[in-house]
Amino acid sequence: MDDDALVELAARELDAIGLVRRDRVLDGTVVRVHKAYPVYDAGYRDAIAQVREWAERFTNLQLVGRNGMHKYNNQDHSMLTARLAVRNVFGERHDLWAVNADDEYHEDGGERATSSAQRCVPQRIRAENG
Repeated sequence: MDDDALVELAARELDAIGLVRRDRVLDGTVVRVHKAYPVYDAGYRDAIAQVREWAERFTNLQLVGRNGMHKYNNQDHSMLTARLAVRNVFGERHDLWAVNADDEYHEDGGERATSSAQRCVPQRIRAENG
């Protein structure tokens, strides 16, 4: 679909689910993100901290899901961030960044605890002679 068709589709769907009436949607923006996927590297924590700091300037912005938060969430976590974001819009105060912030990987069926509450990231390997 072209951008105008996607904005129109979004406006109709917002109306259909009762979130916003179609006639109240004035404009929309389509952002196409090709091959975007969260990458945990040595600079990940600092980069995400900068994104969070920038985004927190806006009182009407809720980042959700993998692409919105650039965070490796499974589908359940992504949907939960969206549900909590809607509740935030209506006055509740949920920290969306706290969803899936522990070191437990639910898909494994077990716990992989570390000494830190931060997500593990790969470490750079150094050559033995340098």
